[in-house]
Amino acid sequence: MKICIIGFSGAGKSTLARILGKHYSIPVLHLDRLHFEANWRIKDRELFVHEIKDFLKNNTDWIIEGNYTKYVKERFLEADGIIYLSYNRFTCCKNVIKRYQKYKNKTREDMAVGCKEKLDLEFLYWVFHKGRTLKKKKQFKQMVLQAKSGIILKNRKKLNQYLNKIGVNQNEISC
Repeated sequence: MKICIIGFSGAGKSTLARILGKHYSIPVLHLDRLHFEANWRIKDRELFVHEIKDFLKNNTDWIIEGNYTKYVKERFLEADGIIYLSYNRFTCCKNVIKRYQKYKNKTREDMAVGCKEKLDLEFLYWVFHKGRTLKKKKQFKQMVLQAKSGIILKNRKKLNQYLNKIGVNQNEISC
């Protein structure tokens, strides 16, 4: 099984990836973890791409969460399914603020070592506007439509229905 999870910042891609990875007992790759180095420095592009390709080569089953749609497009072609978290901007902003409160001055498990959780106006602008352009929305939707199997989840209720459908129990959701 190979699953790509895409969507807007703050929608819950990392959380869903952890839930599905645990449920299916398959490895999860968080692209933000590879894309950044300590103190939010962006990793060399070639090294980033190489690490993604290594993950694909070394795993027969996987979940990859994160967008970075211009890098290693073969992951989308190899994927058995693409899940697009298309939550509204207010939900994403609320989630980002809650995440910041939970991880303030700590590094999340889905981030590179040394990338302490931060929240500033630039990132909120990204979450609320710049990271969710009409072009990006159309691109995500097109990816789902072209996938072997694709699903668009627009809110937490739809996510919970999906998780119920595949047999994820509430204990797995709390991870």
